[in-house]
Amino acid sequence: MNPSLPIVDIRSGTSPIDDPSVAQQLDRALQKHGFCYISGHNIATDNIKTIFDAAHRFHALPGPAKQAIKINPFHRGYIGFNTSTAVTSSVEKPTRPNYSESFMAMQPVFPDHPRWGTAIFGPNQWPDSLMPAFKAEVEDYYAAMEYLALELIQRLAVALGQDPHIFDQVFDDPTVFLRLLHYPAVAASTTADGYGSAPHTDHGFLTLVSQDLTGGLEVLTRDNQWIPAVPIPDTFVLNVADMLSYWSGGRWPSTPHRVSLSAKERYSVAFFFDPTFETQVRPFPSLTRPGDNDSPIHYGNYLMHRFNSNYDYRSTR
Repeated sequence: MNPSLPIVDIRSGTSPIDDPSVAQQLDRALQKHGFCYISGHNIATDNIKTIFDAAHRFHALPGPAKQAIKINPFHRGYIGFNTSTAVTSSVEKPTRPNYSESFMAMQPVFPDHPRWGTAIFGPNQWPDSLMPAFKAEVEDYYAAMEYLALELIQRLAVALGQDPHIFDQVFDDPTVFLRLLHYPAVAASTTADGYGSAPHTDHGFLTLVSQDLTGGLEVLTRDNQWIPAVPIPDTFVLNVADMLSYWSGGRWPSTPHRVSLSAKERYSVAFFFDPTFETQVRPFPSLTRPGDNDSPIHYGNYLMHRFNSNYDYRSTR
């Protein structure tokens, strides 16, 4: 099947950050879809295989072992089935919670952090006794993806006609989520009124998703048609999230997307790269028109509103 979304070869290591060809391709793709595939990146195939192997081993653990590190108040740990509902969706009101499970790690923070113990500033959780290598495998992938994301924020700045370093300061202490997702196989009767992930937009800056070959990720086009983000080996699906869309003055949409359920189980690894919690986001003046809303949005407050609305564990705090 031919991909419905464009593929952009960023030629990491051989193409300069301000390469106009890469910038133009990114701009065209993201203007049209808010999504594209990224190829030519510097993430080794073995690194991707290792994180998927780790995800399979984690989700094969017995339920009580995963519940032992259930998601904590800082949004880190195991997120069980039917514990999140996309009530902030602008597309439709879901009738059921998302039918998926996941492991969530975030940027490491320590007790000397000025916001330690608040919001998302707390410890990650690991199944150390059952999976002693898991923490190192996750952190290795995290480090590789952070390096790629820091390259991409500069390429995206150029694609928006800005200095490549314009975002650097707001990512000096980035908010990062690495999520290992599992969507189980379901009977045909369940697929009709349920989702692995209901239609939603992402809350932050950019998302990079690595998929297995099962398929199921779908993107809403401007004419309200759902198209598949067909799995392509050695690529990442990149999508614009709400804060980047706002920074772009709406030039790049934060596009609704969903994960459909099927008779085959699906694994994916999602890397969400967002700005520093205290960042005030405003559209670039060069990308706004008279009368456009350009009032600042506090990223951290926006993030916590989304979490408080969509995750069951937040309502019990």
